[in-house]
Amino acid sequence: MKSFFITGTDTDAGKTFVTAGIIKALRDSGIEAIPAKPVQSGCINNIASDLEYVLNLSDLNLSDSIKEKLCPIRFEPACSPHLAAKLANTSIEVEKMVANLNELKSKYKTIIAEGAGGILVPLGNYTTMLDFIKKLNWSVILVVANKLGAINHALLSISALRNADIEIAGVIVNHTTQPDKLIGQNNIFTIEQYGKVQVIGEIPYSPSIFPIENFHKIIEIMKEI
Repeated sequence: MKSFFITGTDTDAGKTFVTAGIIKALRDSGIEAIPAKPVQSGCINNIASDLEYVLNLSDLNLSDSIKEKLCPIRFEPACSPHLAAKLANTSIEVEKMVANLNELKSKYKTIIAEGAGGILVPLGNYTTMLDFIKKLNWSVILVVANKLGAINHALLSISALRNADIEIAGVIVNHTTQPDKLIGQNNIFTIEQYGKVQVIGEIPYSPSIFPIENFHKIIEIMKEI
């Protein structure tokens, strides 16, 4: 199966949760997928918490050197990557991020890479996460937090991706809180109708049990993309 890039409508859409579920479901089905987090801020003691969450859920024990390749750019301040880089007196080079993922792709069959924030999060030097995604040229899965306002957030993100000629593999709607049934279901219908995209999965609000079966259904669709 090919590799995918996971992005979201905002910071709390559930990208890491979805990435973890996809990786675990893929590995459960016999596909040797690995996660990647090209840039992460909020790293205390240089620990990339998002990457570690995915690895732990998937029972993946990797060396520190491999983890450094999976998440090569780490900042301590929990803020936008461009600001974190500025505070660290450094810069983020999009070309190096792309080259690193392409190198990983030559070694691993399937990579699920997770972005930071939404698609227009600035990386510095007048570049954004969208510029990185375009140069990477992988199919994108958009994670949408299913709440009031989700339609606008999703359609804006879809529009920006399409305007950049980026392939949208599908949308995953994630219930980050207990949903309003009417609004939640109408959000899904409206995003598909107005965005002309396929919602390839809906993740229920499940604070106590990880909804792995939902992810098994999602990867069956991903295999066909």
